[in-house]
Amino acid sequence: MPLLRVSPPRLFSIPCASKWALLVLLADAVLTAAVVAKVPFTDIDWESYMAEVDFVLAGQYDYQEITSPNGPIAYPAGFVWFYGALRWARLEVRQVQALFAVIYLGMMVVLHQIYHHAGAPLWVFALCVLSKRVHSVFVLRLFNDAVAQFFCYAALLLFLQRRHLMCSLSYSLAVSIKMQPLLICPVVGLCLVASGGWSHALLCIACMLALQLVLAVPFLHANAPAYLGRAFGGPGDLQPAWSVNWRFLPEALFSRKELSILLLLVHVLLLLWFAQVRWIDGGFLSRTIRKWRCSACLSDQSVVAMWFTCNFIGIACLRTMHFQYLVWYFHTIPYLAYCCFGSGRLHHAAATAIITLLVEVPFIVTTHGEVRGPDGRRWTSPGLPTSLGSILLQATHWFLLFGLLVQSCRKGKTD
Repeated sequence: MPLLRVSPPRLFSIPCASKWALLVLLADAVLTAAVVAKVPFTDIDWESYMAEVDFVLAGQYDYQEITSPNGPIAYPAGFVWFYGALRWARLEVRQVQALFAVIYLGMMVVLHQIYHHAGAPLWVFALCVLSKRVHSVFVLRLFNDAVAQFFCYAALLLFLQRRHLMCSLSYSLAVSIKMQPLLICPVVGLCLVASGGWSHALLCIACMLALQLVLAVPFLHANAPAYLGRAFGGPGDLQPAWSVNWRFLPEALFSRKELSILLLLVHVLLLLWFAQVRWIDGGFLSRTIRKWRCSACLSDQSVVAMWFTCNFIGIACLRTMHFQYLVWYFHTIPYLAYCCFGSGRLHHAAATAIITLLVEVPFIVTTHGEVRGPDGRRWTSPGLPTSLGSILLQATHWFLLFGLLVQSCRKGKTD
């Protein structure tokens, strides 16, 4: 076998553009097909999604009246049209699983191109295919997080290809399905300003808003306050029992408003730090970000690092995380860890792989516990995150974030 004759240093330097990348993607396709064929579908939110879009298909556009067994609708218009199309087409669950498998594999192709643009070696990208929970979210749970993340990564690739208008539309479409892409909103705006000035950025933002309006027209016409409040109103009833990142906190502390304020403050301060030290050449006083028009060209490595880091900062400061939230950022972890540790030696590559594994573990190790339904009823449920897992996740997040902070300081001094 030729692969067996590749020495470790050579193996770690194989680029993403090599023929081996096709083998990684084919192996992932086989794995995904096996999951669909062998693992039973689990209805977590699927029937609730269908109940919500049934209201719209029946002519009800008032978000105040759209509900499901899991509570009132809480997603923007793009979610309704996407899942409504699946309902209208009367697809069986197995057919929808096949569609989501295609979406997942399409996302992996997009991610491969992003990693190629960023100059990462193939082994770093290969770590992206190893998540059990990500496969579950896509093809066994059919969550809208998966669809939104596909369009989010597509937006990044389109930006790397200098197709900024298409990037803006893809990004807006992602936000219309679920709000998770708003975590990278600061960097999306910053990259648009740095690439073409404020006139260019404002044009792209106008296109984003126009798409949101077009998708939401019937809901805004029926009851605009209800639509805006439900679709973009933020988290609802939070429970520590389902919180992958804060499961170890007592419910009294978890529910305190001060925790939300503290996390928001840390989030803003970290964004300001990275923007000043690393993302903006010359910091906030730079003329680059004050120009009405400019023709600066950001490097692909810088853009990928900015988008991934901004997203990860938001993840580290989230008020809570559910299992499906792993798809929001798992595929960025190998690259961020690679940026921190490099790949010059075997232990550098091992550190990157270990960080990636440590992020995955809290999302697959579960326990039993008491949960509360929308009606206030309580019962004991399996499949809950563990306290030790959430401690491990927090430690891994902040260890990696500290590494990124150190790297930003070093590069800030040498640039």
